[in-house]
Amino acid sequence: MDKIKKFNEDGFYIAKSIIPISLHQELFLAFYDLVTSMVNRYKIKLDFKFKDIEDINYPHDINELDRLLFAVSDFKRDLIGELYDTIAYCSAFLKLVSYPEIEKTARQLLSLKSYSTIYSTTHRIRMDEPNDVKRRAGWHQEIFHTYPDTRFIQTWAPVIRDSTVENGTIEVCQKSHLNGVVDQIWEDEKGGGYAHRILVKDEIVKNHKEIKLPMKLGDVMLFNPHLIHRSGYNSSKEIRYSQVGMWNDCSHQGFRTPKPEFISRTFSPKKNYDKHMEILKKQ
Repeated sequence: MDKIKKFNEDGFYIAKSIIPISLHQELFLAFYDLVTSMVNRYKIKLDFKFKDIEDINYPHDINELDRLLFAVSDFKRDLIGELYDTIAYCSAFLKLVSYPEIEKTARQLLSLKSYSTIYSTTHRIRMDEPNDVKRRAGWHQEIFHTYPDTRFIQTWAPVIRDSTVENGTIEVCQKSHLNGVVDQIWEDEKGGGYAHRILVKDEIVKNHKEIKLPMKLGDVMLFNPHLIHRSGYNSSKEIRYSQVGMWNDCSHQGFRTPKPEFISRTFSPKKNYDKHMEILKKQ
């Protein structure tokens, strides 16, 4: 198949227009609902009046969502992390991640049967704000950002709005997947909001042609775990929303399902139990 040949040669394949715009609209509304609830919950003071969700229009009002997210980020940056985790398990996002055409293409590029089970790992929506260098993903290979000894394919796609060179679309090092794992630097999380990163050394990046890949809504990029890639620099005035995640081959010899770990942001199950038992004793 042409797509498999292209994938093997280039290290990536962009499936064009396979996600319906209606799914992006649904995600936009989910974001808007969650962020307005967050503003009300934490009584965040705004210097503007936001639209009621019944009056919001997609795609005309994407900037309204941006404004609210900027306000929440300025109020307390940790709340963006909470929103990031919430969206990841909402029904609208699960529909996007498991959209049949994405699954079909992932199986084809992994040379799997149509009935082969593939396992989702770290599917999320990035929200990259303008001029943000602290959380920008530098040149890296996805191989160290998942579980050891697994066979997988990585996905990346614009969400809610197109990805452009200006708003920092994904960039790749041409045919870098052909070199396998390359020499990298481990950077622990630093103060001041800098994220943990595993970066490919500059001298390796310089050996490759760098390619920027603007994409339209509906497009999905699938790529090799060894392809060196990064987020572009968002020099626009808008947030870039992008879907990232991996599909793992469950039939691979080394595949072992990770143990999900859910940690409460409020109080533990034991404290919740103690609270309710204390209430019952007082009745």
